[in-house]
Amino acid sequence: SPPDIEHLTKEPEISILDVQIIYLKALIDYLNSRNISYEIGNKYCRQVWYRCKGKRFFALGLENHKGGWELRNKYFKNSSSPKTFSFIQNNSRQLLITEGMFDFLSLATIDEDLVQNSDCIILNSLAFIKRIETLIPKYERILLYLDNDPAGKKAASSLLNQFDNVTDCSGSYSGYGDLNEKLKAEKILTLK
Repeated sequence: SPPDIEHLTKEPEISILDVQIIYLKALIDYLNSRNISYEIGNKYCRQVWYRCKGKRFFALGLENHKGGWELRNKYFKNSSSPKTFSFIQNNSRQLLITEGMFDFLSLATIDEDLVQNSDCIILNSLAFIKRIETLIPKYERILLYLDNDPAGKKAASSLLNQFDNVTDCSGSYSGYGDLNEKLKAEKILTLK
């Protein structure tokens, strides 16, 4: 068939094949390498099989609020469409905002009660910060856990300037790029 027709029917770059509980050793080892327990990983993430450029892969997946997936394994960092932020609702007056999936899993590892008693947004990209600004006034308290890099600092100060219910928590991991870097450095053993 002519290449232009083929182009029109081209499948999306990444298509999701299957979503399961996490059981592959490679993914459990990957969680452990980031100092995330299986319990925490399996509570918030799934084992996702996907096709990319004709090949099958598996990854840890965090679903976003439009049904797309953030996909991570030892070798790849991908996402399926639609791309947006992830939103975990626990019917709380407090909202936690983290930049990425492993920052969120790290926070759940460090302070599981805090995460369970808050609503949580994982931005999945700082590009989505504008999309969540309408949600901020609905909460009493916003706790920000963005990366300690120029982009994270800029996003944090923008929110702090616009809203008076926002607290920047990045000081709790100062000296580290992000929450997961601190967690890996401290090798916190969560006693279950």
